[in-house]
Amino acid sequence: MSISFQPSMKLTITTLEGPAIAVTAMYNPKDLDVQKAAPWTKAPSSKGDQPDLEFTAADGRSMSFELWFDTYESGGDVHAMYVANLVKMAMVMDPDGDEEKKRPPKVQVLWGTLPPFRGVIESVGTKYTMFLPTGIPVRATCTVKIKEADKLSFKKGDGGGGGGGGGGGA
Repeated sequence: MSISFQPSMKLTITTLEGPAIAVTAMYNPKDLDVQKAAPWTKAPSSKGDQPDLEFTAADGRSMSFELWFDTYESGGDVHAMYVANLVKMAMVMDPDGDEEKKRPPKVQVLWGTLPPFRGVIESVGTKYTMFLPTGIPVRATCTVKIKEADKLSFKKGDGGGGGGGGGGGA
């Protein structure tokens, strides 16, 4: 039995757990940057100009892109309609509840015929570039950075948010 895959015409980010949130690009990004690192460290016994290297562990891929939103013609609040949902995907699901939900949700990025990219949002940077006379923001550019992850957890005791490991999809 074959699986039929329908390409996504617009870049879409959806949560894979927690509250169901989806953000579809108004305008597709002009580019999408995917990075893969394979960290090597110098062996402790290494000497000379051509050191011995040791492979420790693989890093997951990272993805970054810019999304541009414009609600000027409709007069809608670009923050409420688009930006707020992107930011929610980078926020802790349930800070006072279950230990497994004391972290942001896992997300998935779909676009065109690229394979789904699953991970967590590392950051969302927003630049508001146009406002109505009433102060309502109507144009924004969001820079989104996502780190690939399979298994996620909340690490207690260090004040930080969490682990994450492995590569690949779930």
